[in-house]
Amino acid sequence: MLLFKLKTYLKTHLGTPSTKFEWSSEDNTNFFAYLNEHLPEESILDDKNQAIIKQAFKEYFEPAGYILLKMSQTQLKVKVLPYKTEPKDSVNLDAIIDIIDSNEDLIEYDYNGKKDLICIKKELSLKINSFIKKITDEEINKKELLKYGVRKAFELHQSDIVIIKNNQIFIKLFDNEKVREVSENEKNTIANRYNGLDESELVSFYNNFFLKEEHKNFFNFVAEQFVDIYLLEKQINNVTYEKYSFSLIQSIISEELVNTFDHSDEFFKGFSGYVFRIHFKEVFGHIANLILSEISASNKLMMDFLKYYSLNIVVLNGKKYKVPEIEAANGLKWNVASMMSIVKIYTKTDASLEAIKTTKETLDKEISELYIGELSPMEYNSNIAKAIEKISQELVYGSNRLNIYVDSLDSSNNEDEKATLKEDIKKIKHDLQLQRDSKAQLESKMISRSDLTKYNNLKKQIDAIGRQERREEKILSQNRSAYMSIKNSLVKALTSKKTLLDDSVKE
Repeated sequence: MLLFKLKTYLKTHLGTPSTKFEWSSEDNTNFFAYLNEHLPEESILDDKNQAIIKQAFKEYFEPAGYILLKMSQTQLKVKVLPYKTEPKDSVNLDAIIDIIDSNEDLIEYDYNGKKDLICIKKELSLKINSFIKKITDEEINKKELLKYGVRKAFELHQSDIVIIKNNQIFIKLFDNEKVREVSENEKNTIANRYNGLDESELVSFYNNFFLKEEHKNFFNFVAEQFVDIYLLEKQINNVTYEKYSFSLIQSIISEELVNTFDHSDEFFKGFSGYVFRIHFKEVFGHIANLILSEISASNKLMMDFLKYYSLNIVVLNGKKYKVPEIEAANGLKWNVASMMSIVKIYTKTDASLEAIKTTKETLDKEISELYIGELSPMEYNSNIAKAIEKISQELVYGSNRLNIYVDSLDSSNNEDEKATLKEDIKKIKHDLQLQRDSKAQLESKMISRSDLTKYNNLKKQIDAIGRQERREEKILSQNRSAYMSIKNSLVKALTSKKTLLDDSVKE
C-alpha cells in the first residue's frame, strides 16, 4: 500500500520524469510532510520503508533514466542519470535473442486457445530476466531491453504488445489494420470511445490481463491523478469539468495502461475506453471520496466547486440550464453546509482507523517476534515452570529416597546387602544429577524478564488500540449511511450534465 501511495504522490507532484529533474528544497519539505502523514516518524528510516521509497522513485524515473538516491530522517537527495545505451544498440541483444531461440519448447503459441496470444513460460522468462539483471557492461533501461529483445526474437510489429506479468512474458499480436476508421456520424458512439476496435478484442485482453488482484489500485490511482492535476492544480471550473472530464479521465487511463503494459497507443486508446466504461462508477466513487476528503479539510476550492450543484439554474451565453443536484434516492438534497459535519467526522474517523490499523500491524509484528511457535512468552514460561515444578518434586522424592538408602547402608552389617545398597545409591545419585541437569536446562530456556516486560507492554498497547479501533468503528458505522448517501449523490451529480431549459433568457 505504501508503494502505491508513493507512486501516486510522485506522479501527481513531480510531473513527467526527466533527466533534467532537480529535487528542490520545496520538493523535500513537501515529501517529508507527506511521509510524516503516512508513516510514524521513527519508521521513516526503517530498512523496509527505505527500500519501498527507493523502489517508488526507481519505478517513477525508470522511463527517463536511473537514479542515485540518499536519504536521512529529514532530507532526500535524488539525481537522475540518463541511460547511455538504447535497447536497439545493446551489445547484449543477440544473447537475449539466442536464449529465446534455443528454448522453443518453453514457448506456448495460441495461449488459452487464442491465436493472437503467445506465452513465454516462467522458466524461460526467469532465464531471460536473470541474464538481463546481471548486465553491468552498459547503462540501459533493462525493462525496455527485455521487451525489445522479445520483439526482435519474434519479429513483432510495432503494434504488437509485450506484457511482463507474474514472472511470465506474454505477447498480444495486434494488427493496426483491425482498427476501423471511425466515421463522422460515429463520433459520439462506443465505436469512437473504443478507437474503432472490435469489442471482442478488448474483452479478451481484459479477461486475460486485467481482471487480476494487482490492478485493484489502478482506478484509485487514476482518480487521484485527475483530482490532483485538474481539480486542485489546474483548477478547472464546473463548465470545463462537464465538457472534458470524461475525456481527461480516459486519457489518464490510457497513459497508465501504456506505462503498465506496453507502448501500443492505438490499442490502449481503445482499451482505455472499454475499462473506463466497465469501471465507470468505481472511478467516480474514488473521485467523490477524494473531493469529500478535500472539503472535510475545508478546501475552499473544492467547496466552491460543489456549490455549483446547489445553484439549480445557471445562465450561460443567454441560455438557461438546469444544474445537476446532489440528491439522494430518497429525495434528500445535500449541499456543502449540510454535508460538511458528516463528512468531517467520517473522513477523520476513517483516516484515524487507517492509522490505527498501520500501528496495529507494527505492534502485531513486534509481539509476534516474541512468540515461541504458537505460544506467547507467558504461556511458554508457564509450561516450562510446570515442567520445572514436576522435576523439583521428583528431586525431593529422589533425595528422600537417597537418604533412606544411605541410612540403610550405615546400619547394615550384611556385606551382600551393603553392595546392593551401594549400587542403588549410585543409580539414585546418577538419576538425581540427570534431573538437576534437565531442570537447569529448562531454567536456561525461560524467557528473560526484559522480554516478558516488553511483551506485557506491547499487549497493553494492542489491547488499548483495539479498544480505540472499536470506538472508531462504531463512530464510522453510525455515520456510514449518511456518508454513503452523500457520496452516491455526489457521484450521480459528477456524472451528470446541466440540461437546457429554453433557448434564451428574456431580458
